[in-house]
Amino acid sequence: MIFGLTTAIFWGVTDFLIKLLGPRLPLRASLFWSQGLAAAFMLGAILAAGRWPFADVAPAAVPMLATAAVANAVALGLLFFAFQNGRAAVVAPLIGSYAIVATVIGLVTGTEAVTLPLLAALATISIGALLVMFHDEEGGGLRPAAGAVAALASAVASGLTIWLTATFVLPVVAVPDVLLTNFALLAFAAWLWPGAAAVAPPRDRATWLIVIGIAIGMVAGYGLYNLGLARDGIALVSVLSTLSSAVTVLLAALIAREGVQTVQRAGIAIVLLGLPLLAAIREFAVQP
Repeated sequence: MIFGLTTAIFWGVTDFLIKLLGPRLPLRASLFWSQGLAAAFMLGAILAAGRWPFADVAPAAVPMLATAAVANAVALGLLFFAFQNGRAAVVAPLIGSYAIVATVIGLVTGTEAVTLPLLAALATISIGALLVMFHDEEGGGLRPAAGAVAALASAVASGLTIWLTATFVLPVVAVPDVLLTNFALLAFAAWLWPGAAAVAPPRDRATWLIVIGIAIGMVAGYGLYNLGLARDGIALVSVLSTLSSAVTVLLAALIAREGVQTVQRAGIAIVLLGLPLLAAIREFAVQP
């Protein structure tokens, strides 16, 4: 239980910090410095463990490791964009819908059993996500909420990343090497990405603290999640980690005082309640 709960807390707080970083630092710089620091932390941890990074990675595993890292870079890049351009209370539940994507991939590939409770949970959460996504602009009709499209795209890429990593990468590559690859690739991509916005470092202590907090949160969150999986806590960790969206929504309400429309509140409630239920149906259905 401790791994799932701590993962949810770290991921939820990290997403909220990403939201706070938006007004302080351009997107490219946010990605470069936060992911660069996360990569540095992982590199230090690997060296401290007495081994060189990627020393045990077989050449045959490199293509799939790189593919999963690219999918992860797309997911996190869109996640940062979504939080910087939308309300955290709206974006977080949509980001959390990666569980739907992972489940659909499982159904398509035959690794997920088709059951009525599973289909009902998928349909219910999808309806909730639609309610979260749209809002009424002063009688002008329903419009996509700011950041909603990017959040859904991030969820799709995240679901794909999780499936690729769990199916093809983790069986043959150590978790620290996977995380180092993911963080370093996104930092490198942000540095090379064309555009006028620079990757200049933060100018004040508060912004640095937020960036460092994001880096620590990502390393700790993904590390604890994978540690929980390695210790046979797959079902419990998967269920509890979906509560990260609730942590972000709670912080947005208490600290940022974000407001959402009534229809969106209903959608947020459906998604936040449905995601742990979906995870429970998926994971506990395979228990003997």
